[in-house]
Amino acid sequence: MPKKLKSAGAISAAVLSTIIILFSFQIYYSTSRYYGEENPQSPVSIREFPYPYKAALTICSDIDATDSLKEFLTIQEFLNTRNLTVMGKGLGLEIGNSFFPTRKDELKFSLMSKNPHDQEVIIDLIKLGYIDFIHSFNTARDRQEIKGILNILSENNCKIDVWVNHAKALSDVGPYEWCLGDNPDSNMYHTDISKQDLGYTFVWVDDVSGILGQGRPLSVLSFFDAFDASHPFQSLGTNVFKEVAKYTLAILGNDRYAMRKYNDLTTIDRLDDGQHVFKFMRSSVAYYGIGPAANSDGLADLLTRPILQKLIDVGGYVIIYTHLGKNKGFPYISPDTQQALRLLAKEYRDGDIYVTTTARLLNYYVNKKYLIWRSETNGNRINIHIEGISDPVRGAFTPTIDDLRGITFYTDNPANTHIFIRDNEISGIRENKPDHENRKSVMIKLKPLVKLDEKMKEYHAKGYF
Repeated sequence: MPKKLKSAGAISAAVLSTIIILFSFQIYYSTSRYYGEENPQSPVSIREFPYPYKAALTICSDIDATDSLKEFLTIQEFLNTRNLTVMGKGLGLEIGNSFFPTRKDELKFSLMSKNPHDQEVIIDLIKLGYIDFIHSFNTARDRQEIKGILNILSENNCKIDVWVNHAKALSDVGPYEWCLGDNPDSNMYHTDISKQDLGYTFVWVDDVSGILGQGRPLSVLSFFDAFDASHPFQSLGTNVFKEVAKYTLAILGNDRYAMRKYNDLTTIDRLDDGQHVFKFMRSSVAYYGIGPAANSDGLADLLTRPILQKLIDVGGYVIIYTHLGKNKGFPYISPDTQQALRLLAKEYRDGDIYVTTTARLLNYYVNKKYLIWRSETNGNRINIHIEGISDPVRGAFTPTIDDLRGITFYTDNPANTHIFIRDNEISGIRENKPDHENRKSVMIKLKPLVKLDEKMKEYHAKGYF
């Protein structure tokens, strides 16, 4: 038999075996938990996403290869403002970015670089919410240097909700031998002070899923989200089969892939020093593999019309893994990726995909997930009482209205529905028209981040880019 036929036969057998295994696993899921399950007898239920959205997405870009302030601001002005930029009119989206505290080359963009404007901009955008995660302490050499970095951030009232590991930085946290940041016996140990000073709750260690949309039930077809009929063998080999293997390991009890068992967006994790955090999952459904697509050009292949439509259809939360600084130079975002981002902006403005920063998406997700609430009906009036958030990481607490932004409740009588935090009624809740499921609702209104249009004009005037 010719080698090509043998190869095709082997692949076909592998595909058939995969499908059989997946159908077997699906039996397991039929008896497992189901996201968003509600009491069918209740006149009130909680909506999965803020009204009117059907899914949620964020672009989680590691700062690697963003070498200059000019590059950083050029990218963010296009993403975050409606200004006329070098790439045309900006998108006006809440797409965040990250920062390095230190770099080997002190002339490259970082908090502690020799360019004094870098620190000014990083502190400004942390406070405004557009820099929403720290990408390790990168080249910091010891605990003393880390303390110096934390002092600068604390003195400027900078808080960061999200920590993302970088390559094999010694300040990383997690189970691997190079991860010394949460090891109390190491001179790189910092989580006892960094977690408190910065306030981060969410940690990304190293895992990226090839399934489109976390926080939703899996089906057999979910494992084929990265399958591309134009590149069948490549997409099966670089993504689909790997997802099946990792899911199998999760079912067999492998801790590294435990989140895949239920397609979680977040899970509770314990650092080496005993502190608890939410570990979260990033994703990429490029047919040619996760790593090769994790750059500015590759982002175009993660935001195609079919992928966005599929996300709308299946629901779920997507945290895209990428590096916007890995690009081909000025203007830093290729025409194809610009077009893909404009398509995403349209889906956002059309009310289909909720687009926000990584920190805001994660906070919404866990606050909704652990929300304690009850409803009562008195004649024509419906009262919804929010008792608290039973957060397993931060501890149970009574939320403020800002903790509840976007929370939406289905109700048949929006005009007569009232929401309370404990016994205090929230004023100005929004009554919504029927959504795509023809269901009415009320909502604690979203509060957008402060627009960056004027801030970017200020940076232009100062000659920063």
